[in-house]
Amino acid sequence: MKKMKGTIAGTVLKIFFALNSYADGIPDGGQVRGKVIDQKSNQPIEFATVALFNAIDSSLVTGTITDQEGNFQATKIKEGSYYVKVNFLGYEELHYGELVIDADNPRHDLGKISLETSSQLLDEVVIVNERNPVEFQIDKKVISVGEQMTAASLSAVEVLENVPSIRVDVEGNVSLRGSTGFTVLIDGKPTVLDPSDVLRQTPASTIENIEIITNPSSRYQPDGTGGIINIITKKNRMLGLQGLFNLKTSTFGEYGGDFLLNYRKGNANVYIGGDYRHSPYPGQTFSERRTTLGDTTTIIQAGGQTEWLRGGGGLRMGLDWDISPRTNFSVGVRAGEFSGMGNSSLDYLTYRDPYDFETRELSLYESGRGALYYNLTGSLLQKFEQEGHELMLQFNQRLRKGDEFSETLLMDENGSVNQGTRTTEKGPSGDLEAKLDYTRPLGEKHGLEAGFQLRNGTSEDATELYIFDLAEQDFVLHPESSNNTNYRRNIYALYGIFKGESGNLGYQAGLRGEYTYRNIQATESLEDYTIERYDFFPTLHLSYQLPGENQLMASYSRRIDRPRGWYLEPFITWVDMYNVRRGNPALEPEYIDAMELGFIHSRDKSQLSLEAYYRIKHNKVERTREVYQEGILLQTFTNVGTDYSLGMEALYNIALFPWWELNLMADVYDYRIDSERDGSSYTYQSFNWGTRVNNTFNIAKRIRIQFDGNYNSATVTTQGEDKAYYSFNAAVRSDFLDRSLSLVLQVRDVFSSMERVSVTRDADFYNYYSRSTRAPIISLTASYRLNNFKQSNRGDRSDGGGGEEF
Repeated sequence: MKKMKGTIAGTVLKIFFALNSYADGIPDGGQVRGKVIDQKSNQPIEFATVALFNAIDSSLVTGTITDQEGNFQATKIKEGSYYVKVNFLGYEELHYGELVIDADNPRHDLGKISLETSSQLLDEVVIVNERNPVEFQIDKKVISVGEQMTAASLSAVEVLENVPSIRVDVEGNVSLRGSTGFTVLIDGKPTVLDPSDVLRQTPASTIENIEIITNPSSRYQPDGTGGIINIITKKNRMLGLQGLFNLKTSTFGEYGGDFLLNYRKGNANVYIGGDYRHSPYPGQTFSERRTTLGDTTTIIQAGGQTEWLRGGGGLRMGLDWDISPRTNFSVGVRAGEFSGMGNSSLDYLTYRDPYDFETRELSLYESGRGALYYNLTGSLLQKFEQEGHELMLQFNQRLRKGDEFSETLLMDENGSVNQGTRTTEKGPSGDLEAKLDYTRPLGEKHGLEAGFQLRNGTSEDATELYIFDLAEQDFVLHPESSNNTNYRRNIYALYGIFKGESGNLGYQAGLRGEYTYRNIQATESLEDYTIERYDFFPTLHLSYQLPGENQLMASYSRRIDRPRGWYLEPFITWVDMYNVRRGNPALEPEYIDAMELGFIHSRDKSQLSLEAYYRIKHNKVERTREVYQEGILLQTFTNVGTDYSLGMEALYNIALFPWWELNLMADVYDYRIDSERDGSSYTYQSFNWGTRVNNTFNIAKRIRIQFDGNYNSATVTTQGEDKAYYSFNAAVRSDFLDRSLSLVLQVRDVFSSMERVSVTRDADFYNYYSRSTRAPIISLTASYRLNNFKQSNRGDRSDGGGGEEF
């Protein structure tokens, strides 16, 4: 079957070049042949790309790929002078000098061509064993998603459950080292969706790597106190046509699929991909709320069935064009729709103290959130004669039109409606970004990076409140509780980085300066809320090579987390019948000072990394609650003070046997919040820890089993705590048709233990909330790869800086 696949792919290439590859003056044309092998193992390399170029103008003449035995043959070559390039993902490209095809030398046998594993994976990569799932670089960790056996059946959120530094709760909300204020990039570029939304929307099968950047350099935008999660999507630059197709179904009505087709001819590469996902999450919820106004305490208990439905889909396509050996142009577009729906049927019990009576009611709740989105991005890369001397121009335009609504009906025991509210929020938003990045080596061991970046963003939001009228038996608009908000923000930035190495020491120092202009206009207020601010963000990264395969790394960065637009809206918005929200236009952005110190030890079959970190977050923003009306809580956003995290993160990976690989992760840290409220000082502290264990067993040549479990301890907030939780998952994967077809059967949350419990309290209220998702969830995913689309386990290495789209 491998031989057949190699023949089919090679035939496509040969037909493609046939019209230009007939011979002049040589019967049957000239010929170049050979065999490609791995330098260390001497094993043949299948699907290596062999390209023949004209020696005069460097134009591509013909090409082919190796078969199962590593053999290749290019035929019907005209007389002339040529050179050959041989490459495969993860190997150093090999060049053969001038080959002359003429009547005296019509055939050339290059013999065995040994390819060497690439040693320059990235500009500042730490050498690690190739089987390790995590690579450590001077300013990031790179997780190889393409090698995870269950990746085809998951979304990016679910993959992150087993990634160092990441925590995912039962509702799919992601935090990076305890912070939800992080930035998500796709191939180094911002996305139109919110961070958690884009992670839920992205199929893991289309992801090659995930970069976790807890201390980003000055090149990156400083937004997000937690750091950056950069998703590197799969790209395949092999000649010809390749494809990847996935279909998924699971219990509770989940289904979906995605595809990616890639075609490369000569110096141009085009792709098209799409995905669709329908994911219901049925479960149960229980809450108890006590609010006190004056001498009266109102207690409301609610419990019943809930369901969250997340779905949507999109298309993406693009072009990558090597205009010349030193000039590359790429353009990509992504468009789609995402949605989130929720509904519940809850039994409510309401009673008051000191009054001796109670009310039993049924609450029907429904909510929805969705948007149409569009993303256009492009880049132009110009390389100069000196290696590493580059100029990159990028642009990124994002548009989104979103709608949200929530509706609550409270019915008595006879089914008659007693109360009801409906809220809606609509409005478009858009962003335009442009970047100019310049990189220049200074000698052999030093370099300079500099750039200019601008961001222009606008949004409009129209919120409306409807109250159920008992006489009309319908919802009636309340104009006095409806608002329109216009939001505009411009950010201009300059940055510079100096980097280099001296002996065993590598260093990178940077400084970024930003000017921010922001204006908010609301119909309820006659005042414009405007700020103009200058910020500076220094960064420093150090690495030191110890004897053997040991490495020390240290870093510091200062970052910012700017409040979202709806955090600032200076008016009351009804979320549902029992909850209202009001923004705070005086809210200050969060600033974070983060320091890290890491040690990495790598051996042939194992890897150990230890990272100590200390993080100080100034102007910490939390959602705080207070009593608004009887039984109703008001949520607002407050700068509560400063928080501190001091901890250690450990990762150990070892191949115990050829058939058993073990991966252990642990994170322990002391967390403290120093808060000031109402003229008084408070301190809240907890010792947090989490651990994950992942086992992979190769029980047969093409069958693998994986078991993983994780535990996360409780953590404090300024008004309460989030309780601990744990989960356990299992999966089996089998490959067929010479690994072109894969089936993955997975069981998630085997013991139904993923329950989210939170408690918030203050002097005049107490709120307990728990939610669990129905489990276990059993899923089956089928994946098919056309012409061996699957990346090599040595992988394509992207810099994550935004060189290519998708």
